[in-house]
Amino acid sequence: MMLKKLIPAAALLALAGAAHAQVTIYGLADVGFAKTTTEDAAKTNASLKFGGNSTTRVGMKGSTDLGSGIKGNFQLETSGIDIDGKLTGSTNVLFGRQAWVGASGAFGEVRAGRQDSVAFQTMIGFDLNGAANTASASGAAGIDGGLLFTALGTRSVQYIAPTMGGLKIHAGYQSADTSLAKTVAGGEASAGLGLTYSTGGLALAATLTTKNMTGGSDVSAMAASYDFGILKVAVNYSGTKDSKGSMIGFVAPVGGVNVGVQRAKNASTEATGTEFFVNKEILKNTTAYADFLSKKPSSGTGSNAYAVGVIYVF
Repeated sequence: MMLKKLIPAAALLALAGAAHAQVTIYGLADVGFAKTTTEDAAKTNASLKFGGNSTTRVGMKGSTDLGSGIKGNFQLETSGIDIDGKLTGSTNVLFGRQAWVGASGAFGEVRAGRQDSVAFQTMIGFDLNGAANTASASGAAGIDGGLLFTALGTRSVQYIAPTMGGLKIHAGYQSADTSLAKTVAGGEASAGLGLTYSTGGLALAATLTTKNMTGGSDVSAMAASYDFGILKVAVNYSGTKDSKGSMIGFVAPVGGVNVGVQRAKNASTEATGTEFFVNKEILKNTTAYADFLSKKPSSGTGSNAYAVGVIYVF
């Protein structure tokens, strides 16, 4: 009898909490044409798709005042969504991008659950085209280190300290996935640390993520950027002990259109990637873009890729 009374009470408490929480539903839709060609092979047809530049997704996030200056926070964000409405990516789970809960206050912020890696959050601002899906110079050169731009912390606890004097410290711990062998990525626990500093137009960053598998490698990166107003420049160096490289990029507003170029080179394999991009806000929350990539591997045939489309953010 007591159990029957407790269940409705729990439901009422959940509804009361939802009524006081500040919840935002948000999303991004990227629709356009994308194509990849190999120089000496039959050309593939351009395909109408979602995510030529940015991954299409929907999410919700919110916070609740817990008292004593502390807020409870959460974020749930879907995996990528393709133009057929299906989930994309290797996970194919509903909240494949973000699924975490945490708390924030004067002490900073703590999060636990599925979330972007510390390295990704530290370094993404130094890719002037946001690590584009179809045309990524660093991805083409193989210097993103895997964990820097692609990995999610599926069992991650992270702490973000309050920014002091322009310096922000971000630390995280990724527990091992016990369903995997230790020789598989994620089979061992790993830790990450990211430092960023900004003042005026200058921004600096450094990050380190320890190996997450037996026989793996630590991943490190450092970057700097400067915004001159009429031109923004970014440089970074990243990789592992076996695969290292650098990238330099420029972007400038030309007649109301952002025009940029990034070039990356893998110092270990000599592979290169050169990325050209243009984008312009054409309506409120709506941006048109065009990306082009020239990829030159260390051996074999090079390839090109391009994507043109529109991004709507809500």
